[in-house]
Order: sequence, then C-alpha cells, then structure tokens
Amino acid sequence: MEGKIIALEGSEGSGRTYHVSSLKAYLEEQGYGVVTFGLGMSRLMGEPISKKKRDIVFQRRTLFLAYVTDLADQIENEVKPMVKAGFLAIADGYTSTLKAWGLTRGLEEDWMNYVLSALPVANLSLGLVSTPREIMRRILRKKGVLDPLSSGIDICINGELFSSYETYLNTFQDNLRKVMQDGVIVDTSRSFEVVKAEIANLVGERIEKA
Repeated sequence: MEGKIIALEGSEGSGRTYHVSSLKAYLEEQGYGVVTFGLGMSRLMGEPISKKKRDIVFQRRTLFLAYVTDLADQIENEVKPMVKAGFLAIADGYTSTLKAWGLTRGLEEDWMNYVLSALPVANLSLGLVSTPREIMRRILRKKGVLDPLSSGIDICINGELFSSYETYLNTFQDNLRKVMQDGVIVDTSRSFEVVKAEIANLVGERIEKA
C-alpha cells in the first residue's frame, strides 16, 4: 500500500515546523514510517534560496520558481520512493503556502497553478493560522529578528517593519484560506497541546479512510 503526502501550510511562525515534528513523532509511535520535507529544504536549492532571500530586489517570479524546483527535487529524490514504500510524507510548507506567498505579491494564480501542476497533490492539507501579533512574537522569540522578505517589505507595504509585517500576515492568511478551499484551517493561537491533538485526529481520520 502506498503512503500519503500530508501538507502543513502557513506562514513562518504559524507553528508549521513544531507541528510537523510533533506529528512525525505521534505517527511513528503509531507504527507508521514517516519522512519530512518542505520549503527550502532540498540539497539542490536550499542554500541558493537562502542567499537570494537576502536580496530584497530578487524577482518574485524567479524566487517562486526556485521554491518549486526545491520541492520538485525533494519529491523526486526523497518523497516518491518513500511514499511508494508505504511511508507518510509530511510537508513543512507545500503548494498552498507558495500560492498564498505568490498571491500576496501579485503573481498570477493561473500561472502558479500551471507551474505547481508538476507536483503531486497532497492527500491532506492543513492550513495553520494565528494572529499576526502571536506569529511575530514566536518569530522574535526564536530568531530575535523578522525576515525582511517575509515581512512584506519587498512589496513596499510601508516603511515600518512591525506594522508592515502585520499587514502582510493578514493578507497572506486571507490568501491561504482562499487557496485552501479543499483543505482544513487550524487555528494555532490556541495551546500547543490542543492544536497537536486536533492535527493528530484530522490526520488519523484521513489515514483510516485509506
């Protein structure tokens, strides 16, 4: 029996990485083989993307294509063989995150859908959202700084970092909800344990339907 792709979508600070790690541990305790992948994590493109993100004038369309190439490399070389062997693959950011990122920056949805059609559709997509203030608090607690590109300064929302980021996150999360009509939105502003249990239940229900 082939495995499945489970995508946890959302902005930086939405809880994606924490809940990917938590879900992986939970599923492994249930006896499933699990592999993780996600945005900016391939050996081929991870470092080039990291370098380009430091250049705010880097073209958004090119950066979008770099992220898609990054995912395609992971899918082809790591995810497909493991899913074929029956593993569950959990994505720390996948196609809906990229589409929300692109829509927020004015990229055409039809063009993005065409580019992303090369990637397999996730069997279950969970969109993680929270309040902008909570997301900023998490990022500052973890990194001590906000990412200028993620904050929306590259699209000139305004010249002040915190209010720019708040505006950006509101727009990003509105777009995420729009592109995830077939997915499930999960509010991560609640306690970690409550969200962890909800995600585990949603994933468990989908696996049992197989």
